[in-house]
Amino acid sequence: MLYWIASKQEMTAFYGSRRIRKRSCIRYFPVLSLCWLLLLGYPSSTLAEQPSEYRLKVAFLYNFSAYTEWPSLPDQVLNFCIYGEDPFGENLQHLQHKKAHEHEIVVQHTRNTEDLPSCQIVFITRSSINNLSDIIKQLDGMPILTIADTPGASQQGVILNMAIKEGKVTFEANMAIAKRNRLKLSSQLLRFATEVYQ
Repeated sequence: MLYWIASKQEMTAFYGSRRIRKRSCIRYFPVLSLCWLLLLGYPSSTLAEQPSEYRLKVAFLYNFSAYTEWPSLPDQVLNFCIYGEDPFGENLQHLQHKKAHEHEIVVQHTRNTEDLPSCQIVFITRSSINNLSDIIKQLDGMPILTIADTPGASQQGVILNMAIKEGKVTFEANMAIAKRNRLKLSSQLLRFATEVYQ
């Protein structure tokens, strides 16, 4: 059993039973479609194994991009930057070149804060969290979606912050920073947030 988005209302996809709740399938198609893309990308021998934390989080990264609106986007591509030491490994190949808002997602890696203003999405890794205040200050007011998976990151100014609780991926949202950065997060996404900071 694999949980893609968890909340007070359980929305689950079941591999073994082939049973998917109809409401989930219709309303959260991007979640389920990426679920199957991830499955198809792994050898059959690994399907019985419990998915890793960061394999689960890649699906959330895709949905974060799909359910966010930018005031404007560059032609054709959506730059997704991983700042710091990459924790995703080969799991990111399932995100590379997928499309969100008719734009191809291009994953880039950087350890230089000067590269970040050219990104539309920045994932701040745990290895770089000590620089968080400087990063938030530098990107303040820019239409850039910041994401992390470090406790307390949303309160410090990261827009979306993921966590693992009881084997499920959860996330918090900082709407005050999203609005300041001129980003619109879908209400369909926000309803699954465990905490929304206004």
